[in-house]
Amino acid sequence: MYGVIDVGTTGVKLAVFDNNIRCIYYEKVELGYESVGQGRVEQNSIKLAEIVKGFAKKAKSLGARKIGLSTYRASVLAWSRTGKPLSNVITWIDGRGREVVEKLPTWVGMLKTLSKSLGKVISPDTPAILMKWLYNADPSLQEKVSKGDAYMWTLDSYLLFTLTGRFLSDVTSAALTGLVNPKDLSTIDIVYSLLSIPKASPEIVDCVYDFGEFEGIEISVSIADQQAASVYHGLLEAGRVSGVHGTGSFIEQSTRSLITSGKGLVPLLIASIDGRRFYGVEGFLRSSGLIVEWLKNMGFFRSYEEMEELASSGRMKSIFIPSFRGLRLPEASNLRGIITGLDPGVSKEDLLKGLAWGIALYLAFILDSISRVAGKPQEPLWSGGGYSRSDTFLQVLADATGMRVARTADTEASIRGVLNLLLYSDGRISMEELRRQPTAERIFEPNMKENERKALLESYASLLRVISRWEGNVLLSGKL
Repeated sequence: MYGVIDVGTTGVKLAVFDNNIRCIYYEKVELGYESVGQGRVEQNSIKLAEIVKGFAKKAKSLGARKIGLSTYRASVLAWSRTGKPLSNVITWIDGRGREVVEKLPTWVGMLKTLSKSLGKVISPDTPAILMKWLYNADPSLQEKVSKGDAYMWTLDSYLLFTLTGRFLSDVTSAALTGLVNPKDLSTIDIVYSLLSIPKASPEIVDCVYDFGEFEGIEISVSIADQQAASVYHGLLEAGRVSGVHGTGSFIEQSTRSLITSGKGLVPLLIASIDGRRFYGVEGFLRSSGLIVEWLKNMGFFRSYEEMEELASSGRMKSIFIPSFRGLRLPEASNLRGIITGLDPGVSKEDLLKGLAWGIALYLAFILDSISRVAGKPQEPLWSGGGYSRSDTFLQVLADATGMRVARTADTEASIRGVLNLLLYSDGRISMEELRRQPTAERIFEPNMKENERKALLESYASLLRVISRWEGNVLLSGKL
């Protein structure tokens, strides 16, 4: 039997599967955020560790002998040699990295213009920059980490240390820190030097690995949550494409080799298994489910079933620019949410349909950018995550992208990806089977005419370019 712990941005999930791969137990605990000021999004590191350890114990009590972890990425914290957290988790949607970048010497900015790769690393949302913020906030950490009395790295490493006492990190998270080269996993010495931070990193290992034990249960898999979903969707084969729509929306396309992608896109290590690395290109939107949750809290609807019913009857009158946490593509980190097309006739139904269109058009914009560097993707576009349960959204996504969109019966794609890797670790499935795509529960066919779709996407791209140039305006950056 197997247990999967999926650590997402808004909550932690446990799924336990019997030897026939049937889910016999499922639980989700909402975690929430710590309120620490405008633009700062932290999570309680002590509470998070307690939930994960509790879920591991629960899985063992139900008969699981192995567990695997999927963890949200690009989030950092510090902890002592005893495992005591020395900070909260600074999450990937936190905005404080701008403070670090703005204070860097002028000559660092000049280096960024000369090197595109360096420019992507010296970015407000890079874990390396968030680590620098923590070092600045607590100068004593510099000495503690240098002496080995404390550790600072990504969330996966902290959770693995909490469970096993070993300072490890799986490749999928480590390669996104800006401190590790995703091609050969070597340290990027120039970034350590530019930021003046201790060169202290964990042992970086494959996604399937003997990570250690927690109270007698083996930990055999650790992988970033988006990459786990990509594994489930069959992206170990080049040219396939997957989207996961949770707190944010992520689009990943698998490639035959590492591609240093265009501005705003992320070169990705999808997985490393038995020393074999699988690559991809990613674009993302920080706020999709985040906006859905905000609208629910604002009273637009009481349940997700009601949201779907309202959105399905809405008209395409207004469009959300889904930029609650800024945009990476085009670069507009200060831009905040905008709704266009408002008039007295716009209804609640229209606004919810406009949200679906706003997210879908942005993802189509990302896909178009990815295709320019990685080639045209194979259909279908696989979709997972909570918002993918919306038929309205997936139909709009098919229309916006011009691609068939596939949804599996189980939309918990990250959990299923980890499960497949656990099965592989036990020799129950082969690499060939691991590459296979899942069975689609439903396919959404694009209904929009191609010339209409292209015209709409061109107009949307023009709108993005215009508002990204205005992002410094106080009205658009939410600074009033």
